[in-house]
Amino acid sequence: MENQFVKDLVSRMDFDQKIGALLTLGFTGTLVRPHIYDAVVKYHCGGLRLTPVSRLFGSYVNPKSGRTVLDVTDTKGYKNDMAPPSVSASQYAALLDELSTLARSRPLALPLHFSFDQEGGTSADFNFGGVNIFPKPMGIRAAGDPNLAYAVAKAVSRQAKAVGFNWIHSPVLDVNTEPMNPEIYTRAYSDVPEEVAEYAAKSCEGFKEGKMIATGKHFPGRGDSAVDAHFEMPVIKVEKDTMFKRELLPYQELIKKDLLPSIMIAHSIFPAFDDNDIATVSKKILTGLLRDTLGFDGVITTDSMTMGGVAVRYGVANACALALEAGADLVLMKAENSLVGETFNTIKEFVRSGRISETELDQKVYRVLKVKYDYGLFTEFKKEDPEEVIGDTGIIALSKHIAKHSVMVHRGKDLPLEKTSRILLIEQINKTPNDFYWHPGSLYKKCLAYNKNIDYLETNYTFDEDDKARILQNIGNYDAVIITNFYIRGKISNNEFIEQLPAKEFSAEGKKLIVITNTPYPISVPKNCDNLIVSYATSPDNLEVCAGVLFGEIHAEGTYPVLWEKEQV
Repeated sequence: MENQFVKDLVSRMDFDQKIGALLTLGFTGTLVRPHIYDAVVKYHCGGLRLTPVSRLFGSYVNPKSGRTVLDVTDTKGYKNDMAPPSVSASQYAALLDELSTLARSRPLALPLHFSFDQEGGTSADFNFGGVNIFPKPMGIRAAGDPNLAYAVAKAVSRQAKAVGFNWIHSPVLDVNTEPMNPEIYTRAYSDVPEEVAEYAAKSCEGFKEGKMIATGKHFPGRGDSAVDAHFEMPVIKVEKDTMFKRELLPYQELIKKDLLPSIMIAHSIFPAFDDNDIATVSKKILTGLLRDTLGFDGVITTDSMTMGGVAVRYGVANACALALEAGADLVLMKAENSLVGETFNTIKEFVRSGRISETELDQKVYRVLKVKYDYGLFTEFKKEDPEEVIGDTGIIALSKHIAKHSVMVHRGKDLPLEKTSRILLIEQINKTPNDFYWHPGSLYKKCLAYNKNIDYLETNYTFDEDDKARILQNIGNYDAVIITNFYIRGKISNNEFIEQLPAKEFSAEGKKLIVITNTPYPISVPKNCDNLIVSYATSPDNLEVCAGVLFGEIHAEGTYPVLWEKEQV
C-alpha cells in the first residue's frame, strides 16, 4: 500500500536532497569532526555507517600479499596507531542524539539512519561499555534452537536501539558450502540452505519486533568461494539451477514471509546470471533477478563501495552511480575523504544525463524513506537508558546460556586439565574494545579462576618471528600449553606453526597441547590436533565457557552445525 506521507515528502525534496537520501556515508571513531557535519548538512546524507571501534576508515590490505588494494587514507591529522577515544554507551548515545538533532534541523527534517554490523563475536561495531556480545551465526546454529536466533536478535535490537543504532547489516543469508571461505566462514548459520533460512527467519522476526531494520546479505550468495571480496574479485561459478535451490533459497523464503526490509548485494561475479559485471552494478541481477524474478520490493543496498573487488574495477564514485543505475537504492560509501564529494557529484551527473531517470530517483528515495517511516525513524525519539538495558538480567542470562550451548569440544583427548598443572596460556591480541569488560588477556583472566599456576604469553593475531621465538623458548617448561588460534577476516592463520609444535618442541611424553579456535574449518584448525575447543566467538561469555571446559567445571553443549565432514579437520 502506498504511503501518502512519504510520497508527499518526496515530492517536496529538491534534487540534492534526493541524491543525499541515497547515501550511507562513513563515521568512524567517537569524535564528530567537521566532515561529518558536511556529510549531514552539505551532502544531505540519508544515513551514517557507524564504526566507533576504529579511529579511521582504513585501506584494505591483502593479507596474503601485503599489498594495499585501494588507498583511502585520509588521517585528518591523526596518527594511525591510536585507538579512538573510549566512551560509555550513554556517551555514544548522546553523540548520536546530537547528529539526529542536526539532521532534523535540515529542510523537511529528514531523519538519519545509523547502520552497523553486529553479526556476533568480533563482528560487533557496538562492543563497548559492557554490551552483551553473542556468538557468530554459526555459533547460534551450534546451540541447536532456532528460537535462540529470535531471542538474540531481540536482545541485539534492544541494546543497540537504546544507543541509537537503527539499521543492522544482518542477517547473513550465505550458505557456507566452501570450508576454506575466508570471508563468510562462521558468519553463515550453516552450509544447509534450509537451516540458514530457518535461523535467519527467526532472526528477522526478532529484529522486526525490536524495530531494527534488518538487511539480508550477501545477495545472491557468497558461500561458495575461497576468495575474499575485500581484496580480490570472487567469481562464483555455480550453475543457475543450484543457485536457486541453494544460495537463493533463504532469500526466496524470507521475501515470501515479508521479513526482509532490505537486502545487501555481494561484490562478486555470478556467471549464472551475468558473466560480465559484478552483482553490485548488474542490472540483470539487481533488477532482473531480485526485483522481477524474486519480487523483492524493499530497499536494495550495496556493500562497502571501497572494497577491493568492486573499487579497483570501476572506481569508487563511478561504481556507486553504476549500482544505482542497475537498481540499487542505497550506496554504502564509508571513506571519509574527497570520495564523498566525488560520489555525490557523479550520481548527480548520472541523473542529469538520464542514465538514472527522475522517476527512478523518486522511486529509490521513496523506498528508503518508507522503510524509515515503517520502523519509526520519523516519530520515535525516546530511548531506554543504555546502561540499564545492557545490565538487564534477562539479556545477561541469554548471553551466558547461548555461550554454554554454542561452545563445542571437537576433540578432547587430554581434557579436562588438572587445576594444579603448570600451564602456559598463549593468547593472541584479539579485536576487542580493550575495556574492563573485554580486553586482550580475557581468556587468561577467566582461566585464573580455576588455576593460579598459569603463565601468560601474549602474541600478535598472526605470529611474527619474535612471537614464534618466545613460544619455542618457553613451551618446554610446562605440563600443558593452551594456545588460541582464532581466525578473523584479513589475517593469516597460525596453523602451520602450531602443526609443527608436537613434532618438534613439544614431543615429551605426557605433555598436553590444547588449541582453542573460533571456527570448525581448516582455516583455523591445525592438523593432528588431539585437543580442540571451538568457541564460535572470542567474546567474554564464550571465553568464560572455554575456561570452564578446560578445567572440567563446564560441559560444552554445542553440536556440529554443518554437514561438512568434521573428520576432515
